[in-house]
Amino acid sequence: MAKININLNDLPRVFDRAVQEALAKTGKKLDQQFDTEVTSVIWPWDRGDTFRKNKDIASSPRDIVDLGDLRDSKSEPEKIDNYSLKWTWKVDYSAIVHNGGKFKDGTEYPKRPWTETAEKEVNIENYFADILRREIDG
Repeated sequence: MAKININLNDLPRVFDRAVQEALAKTGKKLDQQFDTEVTSVIWPWDRGDTFRKNKDIASSPRDIVDLGDLRDSKSEPEKIDNYSLKWTWKVDYSAIVHNGGKFKDGTEYPKRPWTETAEKEVNIENYFADILRREIDG
């Protein structure tokens, strides 16, 4: 028969360490997936071919990289609290690329929500829970 000795006073420290490790690993995985989503040729574009500033011709589906400014503007993950991370894309047009919108001339701009597709692809809840279990189990 196996016997497990657990010091109940150690549980908060062990749990907090496991959560921090799971958060760090999940954040790293999600950070990489953001880049993958931005550079993947998966985004529909119904307005025909586009001559990009980098001299490429983009059709549909396409990636959302032209000169790379959006992709390269991603911040390092910012720790909000012990249980949250935040990323920011620091170009003024990141919101319209992500959320879509309408220009003043009425032109519709499609949404390309790379953060949402990255979260689904990584399946962050399950990914985090799996790492947390492994960290706690040792």
